[in-house]
Amino acid sequence: MDIILLIIVSFGASWLTFFCGFGLGTMLTPVFYLMFKDVTLAIAATAIVHFLNNVFKFLLMKRSVNWNVAIPFGLAAIPAAFIGAFLATKIDNQIIHEYVLGGRDMQIDLLNFVFGLILIGFALIELIPAWSIAFSKKSLWLGGLISGFFGGLSGHQGALRTAFLIKFNLKKEVFIATGIMVALVIDVVRTSVYATSFDYGAISESWLLILASLIAALVGAITGKVFLKKIKLEMLNLVVAIAMLVFGVTLAGGILN
Repeated sequence: MDIILLIIVSFGASWLTFFCGFGLGTMLTPVFYLMFKDVTLAIAATAIVHFLNNVFKFLLMKRSVNWNVAIPFGLAAIPAAFIGAFLATKIDNQIIHEYVLGGRDMQIDLLNFVFGLILIGFALIELIPAWSIAFSKKSLWLGGLISGFFGGLSGHQGALRTAFLIKFNLKKEVFIATGIMVALVIDVVRTSVYATSFDYGAISESWLLILASLIAALVGAITGKVFLKKIKLEMLNLVVAIAMLVFGVTLAGGILN
């Protein structure tokens, strides 16, 4: 039953992530934790699936990458992701509030709270026309620094990257492909730092579950590309904005930890 849940979540999260650019890692980590009962192993397994899925998505979409956007964004993200990932191995996240929701003990930690508020702000800017702002290409380095740093620090790099890229009014294929390229760069940096603390013995014992998750995620990515042709840009922008709002609220509220 556990492996069925893993496959469903891997497929569904990968399909959704193909469009909105974030969510796979956040959805997969809790499922792996339920199966392994080990946070470090769950993070390691998620990182493997996330990285290889991004490699595959890049191969699917590489012809649509806007390199004029991806290069400055990615170059700024590289050192920021390294610093964030390094700090993640050194600091302890602070719990700022605890409460009970539906009989379940919830915890709000400082990093997710701050990250969630930032996401809510970006989502509202996108959803409320009067608040709309446009970024110039000179601000690409800022987007790279912020998304790279948070990506390394907490693993939630996709939502902030998407929040910046969506403001450049790229074609839907270009928007998705460019986001995948940047995500892959950040994944390479942060995974190389995380790898120093991986328990490779435990990972090798769980290879079958990781493989099942990866295959399901790859199928989700393929399905996402097929559906991409049927989705209009305006609908894609709306889906992304709503996803950022929901993601931000659940993170800030301690629901997704």
